[in-house]
Amino acid sequence: MNHKAFQDQLALFPVNTANILQQLIQQRGRLEPEQVNELKGLMELSSDDLLKALLPLAAAMSTCPISNFSVGAIIEGFRKKGQGPIYLGANLEMAGQPLKMAIHAEQAAISNAWHQGETRLRRLMVNETPCGHCRQFMNELNEIDQMDILVSQLDSDLKRHYRMADLLPDAFGPGDLKQGDRLLMPSNQSFSSPDSSDPLVNAATQAARNSYAPYSDCYSGAAFLIDNGDIISGRYAENVAFNPGMTAIEAALVNLRLISLSRPESRVVDAVMVEKQASISHQAMASSAVSQLEAELRYFIV
Repeated sequence: MNHKAFQDQLALFPVNTANILQQLIQQRGRLEPEQVNELKGLMELSSDDLLKALLPLAAAMSTCPISNFSVGAIIEGFRKKGQGPIYLGANLEMAGQPLKMAIHAEQAAISNAWHQGETRLRRLMVNETPCGHCRQFMNELNEIDQMDILVSQLDSDLKRHYRMADLLPDAFGPGDLKQGDRLLMPSNQSFSSPDSSDPLVNAATQAARNSYAPYSDCYSGAAFLIDNGDIISGRYAENVAFNPGMTAIEAALVNLRLISLSRPESRVVDAVMVEKQASISHQAMASSAVSQLEAELRYFIV
């Protein structure tokens, strides 16, 4: 991530919005409903227009050493009445890794919202039309048929509104495999921590308990210890079509980037993966990704 690009984008916003937008750094790319409403008032923008205005800021979070193509996405959490919180995300690519390890902006924003407690989403704003990979990933979401998907390129005032049925007609989804649960629905698997005396193992275990793996049963969580003592975790998000899923280590990398908004020099000093024994495993992929952080992965099966 180019932190200067993010700060440069922040500097382009009106001075009277600076204190609010700076909270994105401390709140891991999230703004609370009251902060969003205050921004709308200060900038005299509708909800959709505010999301559009914030898109360049989301795109500035991009890590794209392979494509050099920055994509930003913003998610609004669902509230029955009134404004929901918003969450920023951007594409994240890893040089030296297979392209499967690339995390798309839509996935990053959804993962951000999920890890911060959202169980349903109202709308997604993105600066390029979602690719087929992202459409399939989003089709797994709780109440996806009710989510508004807005596309507006950074250099255009045009905003196009879609529902998932528009973007993915005749879709193959969870219902085709008689799967009742959906991604973002609360989940808490009941397995125990393999080492309850180790806070990092406990964090990875809790992430695995909260992960979504209804097809493989490979409930998986990852956790990083960074050099200031903070612990960052990530959960596995499976997909009925398998490949569009997002592994726990990928989610942890997204959350590491969000932490790095406030501490760009953050360094991973320890990493753990906990997963339920199943017919698949994410160990090899996770170990490879962690090695690029100059750390080693400790792996546990439950």
